[in-house]
Amino acid sequence: MKEIYKKPIFYYVLVPIVIGLWPVWLFSVGIPVAEKNLDKEIKDYTDARNLIGEILNLDPQRLDYASSKKTGEDFDYTTAVDQVTRLCKILPTSYRLSSSPIRRIKGGQKNQDASMTIDKIDIGKFSKFLSTMHMRWSNLQCTNATLTKIKGEKDAWKADIRFMYYE
Repeated sequence: MKEIYKKPIFYYVLVPIVIGLWPVWLFSVGIPVAEKNLDKEIKDYTDARNLIGEILNLDPQRLDYASSKKTGEDFDYTTAVDQVTRLCKILPTSYRLSSSPIRRIKGGQKNQDASMTIDKIDIGKFSKFLSTMHMRWSNLQCTNATLTKIKGEKDAWKADIRFMYYE
């Protein structure tokens, strides 16, 4: 078998066969798959464009927030939680918030922690609340989130959340 690789007639036959099979593969497999992928990409683009339009309709301040750097305002848990709970339709009577004073840690960095208890919330609202908090304030971290099922309810949970904000 090794001797066949050394004979030039092998390459005189193999190269034209490969060159002849390339257009067959291209027209039977390559182009249809490429067209299908192009259609999928176009559909994904239009879906993303529609979603971006919806997001901007629901929260037009995002464009303003990205272009402006507010250095004069300090982060306040009460204001932040109030804004997001109103957005997520969580009633002010259904949660409790307590925050500690700002502490200075090694290296001069400041941090502040807070704990929040939501008496009754469903999983969808909870995930929307948590993701919105993280999306709006990049220096805010959720250090602990505990969900406790409320007995007798289908999708009702008590949520205990701990946040840490780094300045």
